[in-house]
Amino acid sequence: MGRRNGGYGGYRGRRTFHDMLKWVAAVLAALVVVLVGVLVFGQRYLVFRDQGVRLELPFFHQKDDQKPDPGDVSLEVRPQGDQSGEDQSAQKPGADETEALRAVELPLSAVQDGTAQSRLEQAGANALILEMKDRQGDLAWRSGESLAARVSSGDETINGALEDWNRGDVYTIARVCAFRDNTVPYQNNSVALKASYGNWRDELGLRWLNPDSEKARSYLIGLCRELAQLGFDEIMLDQCWFPTQGKLDQIVKNGSYADGRFAESVEDLFAQLSQAVEPYGTRLSIRLPEDYQGAAATGGLSEKCLEKDIQRIWTIPEAGETGAELAQRLGLANAREKLAVLTGQFAPEGPEAQGIIDEN
Repeated sequence: MGRRNGGYGGYRGRRTFHDMLKWVAAVLAALVVVLVGVLVFGQRYLVFRDQGVRLELPFFHQKDDQKPDPGDVSLEVRPQGDQSGEDQSAQKPGADETEALRAVELPLSAVQDGTAQSRLEQAGANALILEMKDRQGDLAWRSGESLAARVSSGDETINGALEDWNRGDVYTIARVCAFRDNTVPYQNNSVALKASYGNWRDELGLRWLNPDSEKARSYLIGLCRELAQLGFDEIMLDQCWFPTQGKLDQIVKNGSYADGRFAESVEDLFAQLSQAVEPYGTRLSIRLPEDYQGAAATGGLSEKCLEKDIQRIWTIPEAGETGAELAQRLGLANAREKLAVLTGQFAPEGPEAQGIIDEN
């Protein structure tokens, strides 16, 4: 066979270096196209894990009855009531219902003049009660509530003094007369409990806020929120129900007086009050009316309300009455541990929680 062009020009089975570069470039281009396609169309199948990125296609998924490996999982379980990072030993006396609480009411001036601590020690008390809203409607602090604009209140320094005191170690209770209010209904008739002759008055001749009035309820909730913000450990509510004494037949029959839904109204109020003060760690307590008759009580103060949203129940026992007898009489056997007594003198062998208040 003859050779052309020196014998080698006609041999085509051998690849040149240039041909190899073209082949490598084509492969790289194909890989780039595939990679771009995965990034654009397959993002939902990309799974990022601690070990790296994986492509999980639907037809490779496990069947429903196969449980995936959960990986490294740790679970920390805390006992109920444990607050993360909180020193439980630093809680004030009275924060635990099982701890003996001896509370005495003092005038607000004792906080202002610095004598509160020594006066509590002299009385054998470890907790302080301050009357922050009285039955006339007067407030002991400077409130930002609009309905309080024309109410007698504390001066500009009292809020700061209360905050300073409440940062201390003494468990402090704010006493609040809720709907019995002789001032605001007079100034704003829209929130008054009414009779045919005008503002209804109770057996003491005092006006009441209408417990059905949303504006009146908002006012009360706002006041309690402010007290919680001032640092009070507990708010003792008095007269926070519909009136139970006086000439009740003279009250205009509308709202709850028309449909009889007293309990539902009061339960809703306490749920809102609890929600308002809970972020500040303030507990709600209540002073029962002396004529409280348990489940048959008028005024809407139901057993359900006391068991759900109230942390302490203050009441006056009868002479010689034991704790069990008191709970039985009030129909509060399921809430016996919440009972606290109001007395004229601390009893060494008495209930764990005792308080002395000024009724004048």
